[in-house]
Amino acid sequence: MNQVVSALFWVSLVLVLTFITLPLVVVMAASLSPTAVVTLRPWEWTVQWYGDLWTARWLDPFMLSAQLALIVSIASGVLGLLAAYVVAYEKCPGHAAIMSFLLSPLAVPQIVKGVAIVLFLSSAGLYNWLGTPGLIAAHIILTLPFAVRMIATAMFNFDKNLDRAGQSLGASKMDRIRYLLLPIIKPGVFSGMTFAFIISFNNIPLSVFLVRPGETTLPITVINYIEYSLDPVLAAVNVASLLFVLGVIFIFEKIGGFSAQIHGGSK
Repeated sequence: MNQVVSALFWVSLVLVLTFITLPLVVVMAASLSPTAVVTLRPWEWTVQWYGDLWTARWLDPFMLSAQLALIVSIASGVLGLLAAYVVAYEKCPGHAAIMSFLLSPLAVPQIVKGVAIVLFLSSAGLYNWLGTPGLIAAHIILTLPFAVRMIATAMFNFDKNLDRAGQSLGASKMDRIRYLLLPIIKPGVFSGMTFAFIISFNNIPLSVFLVRPGETTLPITVINYIEYSLDPVLAAVNVASLLFVLGVIFIFEKIGGFSAQIHGGSK
């Protein structure tokens, strides 16, 4: 019986991994194909499409998306930390209602949020906010619930006996936050920031309403490019974006150890 269960487990694992990795393999093969037709013959592959990425057409949107995602991840981490501290750690009056309010953007489709933000900026006369300022604000609204949830979970799991021990030893509140609370919840903070970065970098539904000429993010540039052309450069863009995001995840993991938060352990 145990052998049957073990065999089913490994077969299921292989099927899941194949389901996940096969599209990536196809995209990578397409990015190396000499024509728009995907070929699996390695001797015909070429890297010429990656050379096309080093132009302003693709570099400018990439830099804007990367800068936008970095700003949004930091802002979401800071705001999420402050909100989670008040709601999950201090448990202020009405903390459950406040947490529900902070998580409420998750219940609204992104397209609806995009339309609402554009209508608000237009009715308020804030036309200058269209572009990068509006994108930053909209992406923070989108990513903040994820950061709050991840950080709040870490704070809920914080053992307050440690805080009481520090208090009995004469540590001030700021010292207890700095040397006890923050190091322990660091995985939760960086997990929230990582989610915020990925969501912001790859966002389309919100960004499509707020970009303006000269300030177009990479996903919107890809969408616009598909309207007029379909060639392997798009696959090269996707592969390069994937490698960039994986690099950012690796850096965030090394700094904050967010996998400890996901696995429920400690770093």
